Amino acid sequence: MKKFYSLLTMVLLTVGAYAQEKPFVDRVINGNCEGPETTCFWVHEYRDGERFEGEAVIIEDPTDPTNHVAISRAVDPDDAASQDDWDTQFFVYVQEKINVGDEYRLTMRIRADKAANSQTQAHNTPGDYNYWSMCGDIPFTEEWQTVVKEGVIGQQQVYGSDDPETSEKEMHTIAFNLYVLKEANTYYFDDIKLEIREAEPPKPLTDWFDMVKNGDLATDDVSSFTGRDGYSGSYNESGSWESIDTPARIVEIDGVRAMNVTSIAEMPLREDGTAADLTDWQTQFFVTIPHVLKLNQQFRFKMDYKADQDATVQTQIHYEPGNYLYYQMLGDVNFTTEWQTLEVEGTINSNQSGGYTIAFNCNVLKDVNNYYFKNIVFEVNEADVLDSERTLGSEDIVLPVPEPDAEPAVATIDMTPAVEALGWDFEELVSGEHMRVMGAEGFVKEKISPVFTGATINEKGEFDPEGFIILEIDPESKDNQAIYNISNFGTEALAEGQTINSKIAFLSKGGWYYIYNIAFVNQTGFEGIDEVNANTNVSNKVYDLTGREVKNPTKGIYIINGKKYIQK
Repeated sequence: MKKFYSLLTMVLLTVGAYAQEKPFVDRVINGNCEGPETTCFWVHEYRDGERFEGEAVIIEDPTDPTNHVAISRAVDPDDAASQDDWDTQFFVYVQEKINVGDEYRLTMRIRADKAANSQTQAHNTPGDYNYWSMCGDIPFTEEWQTVVKEGVIGQQQVYGSDDPETSEKEMHTIAFNLYVLKEANTYYFDDIKLEIREAEPPKPLTDWFDMVKNGDLATDDVSSFTGRDGYSGSYNESGSWESIDTPARIVEIDGVRAMNVTSIAEMPLREDGTAADLTDWQTQFFVTIPHVLKLNQQFRFKMDYKADQDATVQTQIHYEPGNYLYYQMLGDVNFTTEWQTLEVEGTINSNQSGGYTIAFNCNVLKDVNNYYFKNIVFEVNEADVLDSERTLGSEDIVLPVPEPDAEPAVATIDMTPAVEALGWDFEELVSGEHMRVMGAEGFVKEKISPVFTGATINEKGEFDPEGFIILEIDPESKDNQAIYNISNFGTEALAEGQTINSKIAFLSKGGWYYIYNIAFVNQTGFEGIDEVNANTNVSNKVYDLTGREVKNPTKGIYIINGKKYIQK
């Protein structure tokens, strides 16, 4: 199968996502530290017993003399005037200000002489503090590692506690607090990028799209839901309670399926007989969507809920479950012993921007109680949702294009993963209007029947009624094996080595995608995969044109012992 795999590798390298938003732009100068420029790298540290604030030093990498890195050095406590976590700091500074709602992606390679944790903050210029939380804690190890942190800039990271209407604060800097270890240590930084994608105004509302998977609990998929029972966790070595979050628990209640978390009345005791304080968030339920909420974005939330006792529950916005962003999201929710329906419609504000999880704090009552959740819907403007965010799965396939006016080329694809992910039976999936095709800005809105309508694709791989590649699925396809017929209604064959990259998406009942990344190639070149058995003895095994073994071949083109045959 040597040549088949080389073709597949080509697909993985050449079939990429097409742009739907502005690109990320790196604002760091000399991020690889191979030049003398250090204006983007600053430190606060002690040098020769004196406090130093200024540009960082670039040195030869102790692990690789051909490489250079920026450093920040911490000293032993006896040599420093202070022992705060921010007594040693490294700063990544960029000249252009970063605005509320901008997306950021911080990438860097890091290591230290001793393993140690670090904290991150948002600053105006280095040392001009704005907000305590930026990218979360980042652990350093003695080996080089690459870290990537992504998010959306919030109001506090730009203005701190100031009023945005009157504040003169800006954000230009990410600060690393490096004195958490409280020991002498050297921290190394290399290949630093701070990429920014500027915020865009909200798109006009086209339609609402539910980002929750299986909110009605029709299946056992709870990938959108996380639970934290009040009693779930333990004390660590320092005596602090560490909660344990798990996939949501499904229970039967009132003859229906619902998700459940259980609160507690008091904390378990430590070995010394004491207990940690019982917090409102000791018990939590989380709804997570695969979509980062942005400033001024509209949303709608709906669910049914009840509890064993009347109780008030608080709601927050988090990044991932448990990674707190802001204390307010949907307001307080009053649970009773009868089922109720909560419906909230709103707009994401600057404090909520960047989050993607709604947290329900279920321990406000401070008593043992069971909370139940079902029929959960979290909708956003469909125009704001990226194709990648609504994708349940994807595959890379290579399809042959014949000579103009020749018999259609044929390839058989096992669509079992798509059928299982999307919830349709195979016949309904391929015969109904459940397919979309790539356009210039993403998948086009037109839904197509791949059996009765097929797709017409142009030289850019885009859906085009005037295109020359016709892609259909044979109506005789069955048992999840889709027979793809590809015709060429153009004037020329694809050139040798030419690839036309395209995408098709099959839709679930809720509008989610299962995507096929397609590489259309010349049929003659495609026949190179007839060497699937080149390194083996003759076996008389039958393969389809994608290199998959076929036990019961039907009509189509197949490969046997390295040669192509037509089954009529």
